[in-house]
Amino acid sequence: MLTKGEGSSGVVDYLCGQAGERNTTISCFYFNFAEQKEQPQTRILGSILKQLVFGLEEIPEEISKTFKDRKNAVGGQAPQISDILNMLHATCTRKRAFICIDAVDECATEHQVKLLNSLGQLLQQPPGT
Repeated sequence: MLTKGEGSSGVVDYLCGQAGERNTTISCFYFNFAEQKEQPQTRILGSILKQLVFGLEEIPEEISKTFKDRKNAVGGQAPQISDILNMLHATCTRKRAFICIDAVDECATEHQVKLLNSLGQLLQQPPGT
């Protein structure tokens, strides 16, 4: 159990310590005020996805297919928010997932609402997130 004052790193350390024992995967994202312009929703969710996939034994077919489809599109396209949310859903249905996001108040205002809405959508789908 965490004690008062341990902060976000205490939470992350605790969850990481529990992950292996509980068949859990963990993703952490820390907002940096100095990098507000470089932290759009796709980058944030993409970072979360990458960390969660790393915790799996194999990459889900839905994720491989999405990247192949995007790569084969004219000019090669990066995954869109809807793609990333679908891939996060595919990941979180395979293994219980914890997503820790710190310093959301440091996120650019124009990205905060979109990010929180996306995370809300994610929380409504897989039962283990």
